Amino acid sequence: MGELLTLATYNLPVTVVVFNNSTLGMVKLEMLVDGLPDFGVDVPQANYAQIATAMGMQGIRVEKPKDLESAFTTALAHQGPSVVEVITDPNALSIPPEIKKDQVFGFATAMSRIVLNRGAGEAVSMARSNLRNIPRG
Repeated sequence: MGELLTLATYNLPVTVVVFNNSTLGMVKLEMLVDGLPDFGVDVPQANYAQIATAMGMQGIRVEKPKDLESAFTTALAHQGPSVVEVITDPNALSIPPEIKKDQVFGFATAMSRIVLNRGAGEAVSMARSNLRNIPRG
């Protein structure tokens, strides 16, 4: 937050992009590849665009992909600092460039534990969110 206050104080023409998935995504992924069901990684929904506005900056919240272009056009045309908050799917994992066998095994173990403890719905939802991100070809 200190960096945003500096931008606002000096009215610097900088655009900051915040990807908001309401979860600690990298911690969640680390837990899953270690075979642990995610626990305690969901965070309350914060509206970073409103926080930016409260600091005297331009805040833009993007909830639909079709609104990205106009949000960035507006932010980059602004003479002062802007925050563009992009709402993303909390179940979409950050896929590393190289996936190792032990990561696959750990992920499968974690998914099995999630299904056994919480039911299949959560695992199916996560699979659906990530299938579209798998490179093809």
